[in-house]
Amino acid sequence: MKIPQNQNSPKKPLNGYSKYSGMAIQMAAIIVGGVLGGIQLDKWLALKFPIFTLVLTLLSVFLAIYYFIKDVIKK
Repeated sequence: MKIPQNQNSPKKPLNGYSKYSGMAIQMAAIIVGGVLGGIQLDKWLALKFPIFTLVLTLLSVFLAIYYFIKDVIKK
């Protein structure tokens, strides 16, 4: 015998934690990918000033923030 659940029951609080922790991991992965990509480009091109590290780090931070805002607005 199955007991029907209330349709208006509040969501489990762990759903919010898992959603936002997943978003934090995604943001960290985007930023780390940009930093490591910039470091590798600077090494490969043997540049004195690490311009690709700087540019890709900034771009990845903005991209991570963009994805975060897009996901928050969607939900």
